[in-house]
Amino acid sequence: MTGPMNRFDDLAPGLLGGTRPERPAADDPHEGLRHLVRDWSLEVTPRTAEALTSRPPPAGTQIYITHLPGHPFEEVIATAERLKTQGYDPIPHLVARAIPDRDTLESWLLGLTHRAGVDGVLLLAGSLAAPHGPYADSLALLEAVNLRDHGIHRLAMAGHPEGHPQADTATLDAALATKRDYAARHGLEAWLVTQFLFDAEPLLAWRQRLHDQGLALPIRAGLPGPASLATLWKYALSCGIGASRTALARQGKRLFKLARPQPPTRQLLALAEAAPDDLRLHFYPFGGIAATLDWVEALDEGRFTLEGAGDELRMTSH
Repeated sequence: MTGPMNRFDDLAPGLLGGTRPERPAADDPHEGLRHLVRDWSLEVTPRTAEALTSRPPPAGTQIYITHLPGHPFEEVIATAERLKTQGYDPIPHLVARAIPDRDTLESWLLGLTHRAGVDGVLLLAGSLAAPHGPYADSLALLEAVNLRDHGIHRLAMAGHPEGHPQADTATLDAALATKRDYAARHGLEAWLVTQFLFDAEPLLAWRQRLHDQGLALPIRAGLPGPASLATLWKYALSCGIGASRTALARQGKRLFKLARPQPPTRQLLALAEAAPDDLRLHFYPFGGIAATLDWVEALDEGRFTLEGAGDELRMTSH
């Protein structure tokens, strides 16, 4: 099995340093997929993380821990501590709008860094209608605190290839530039993690636009793990995914009749064809931890064949 290379160590010079990986030949879609599915990461909640005990991913896997609205942050700290002990790289969500005051923020950071041994977070504004404290968004939090002084050396930031219902494109780009500059000023390793997508085109177009504006950052592209179409549609509606909802609907009534989980094959093939070196995959296991890990690890190990017109995947045992 190819071990995870967490921290984008093999990206092209000019991003986070390191050397450019050898890219498979353009006419080799099998190896193109394997090249894409490397150093993947996983999203869990404190509750679903318990499934990793019976179905563990490879050691060193980067695992993001959601802070659910209304749940105590202690659950996030305890989950990060357990995952770190088990040999993973936990990246907890730090939700600005959920933080009631500066003392609480410092207490949470202390718990993450000193107790759980975490040195990276995913900074989010959060979906709360009103902030619980002085941090209305992630920029307000960064203006108030130097994360490096509190033991944070890696900063993941939310990316929105399909836009955001509460901010226009110019506002999102300006905020990203400010956060990128903050990370550079404080010597933080920085990258983007996107919402989950059912269509690769918005992500590739967004990535190119960021490059054109001098906002190039490594990207973890969010994809749903294998799940029924009904489950995927539910999450798409609840999260306000834009163009991807249209792409999901285009798959038609035939897929709605299928009970078996639908993997994100179309997205993977499109991303593998584009083969950007600054891209990694981040999986949201809506269909369950075990199903997602089985599927992703089969891809990582090359246990699949391309069938049909090259747009279907069949997993194999060897």
